[in-house]
Amino acid sequence: MNRSDTIWLWIALVTTAAAIPDSALSQAYLRGGILLDRAKDTRLQDSDCSSADRLFGCETGNDGTDKGSPVDFDAMTGWEVGVGYPMLPVLRLELAVQYRPQFSFEGRANLDNPVLMGLATEQDVSAELSMWSGLLATYLDISLPILQFTPVSPFLGAGAGLSRIEISDIRMDSPITSLIVPGDHQVSFSWMLTAGVGVSLANWTIDAAWRYTDHGDIETAAGIGRRVCRIANCGLPDLDLPLDPTIGSLQSQGFTLTLRYSF
Repeated sequence: MNRSDTIWLWIALVTTAAAIPDSALSQAYLRGGILLDRAKDTRLQDSDCSSADRLFGCETGNDGTDKGSPVDFDAMTGWEVGVGYPMLPVLRLELAVQYRPQFSFEGRANLDNPVLMGLATEQDVSAELSMWSGLLATYLDISLPILQFTPVSPFLGAGAGLSRIEISDIRMDSPITSLIVPGDHQVSFSWMLTAGVGVSLANWTIDAAWRYTDHGDIETAAGIGRRVCRIANCGLPDLDLPLDPTIGSLQSQGFTLTLRYSF
């Protein structure tokens, strides 16, 4: 996140905090903790496969699907902080910010265009990503008779907001050349569903939950890609090539472990 993005994030948080009446602070809570997600595999494809500057094209690959690059994500770790308020005895409203620092994906592409990749027809694909998210969520605390004399309280939650996903330049490596596809950042609508349990200890509550999140899209930039040699004397000149954006989706599921403090 650059300096401008950080300033706007702090402005949004301070404005939200200032709008909360003093009477509500005595019932509010703060929550913070860690995230561990596993992202669903996705496929990078052209945003316009008929464009003259497309990367993959409109043809069907050997697996019977549209041309593109299937990719697998590494585990996504991060942190979350939030502020909430009980609207009803069993219903909470919460505003949370999440940050997932550098994580990566790897995959394979099948570019048959010799201008892009020389004589190779398959390429190793890799890139680094990071993500900020802001979510407004509601949580329903469930009272079960079997747990009424215990500090354990199950809950369900749902929320929506925005995610800012930044992707580095994508590198597509063949045995003799590399194609560098320009990265970009994308702000998308995101939403989540969660279920978990809270264990209360006086003013403190430990929350452990499973969460499914649709983060929105990842997208490369329209710009100049560059083909370069990976080995000496590969016999091919370096080339600058105009490329249209490629796009893929990002969904994940995983666990959160957070600590909640009620005033």
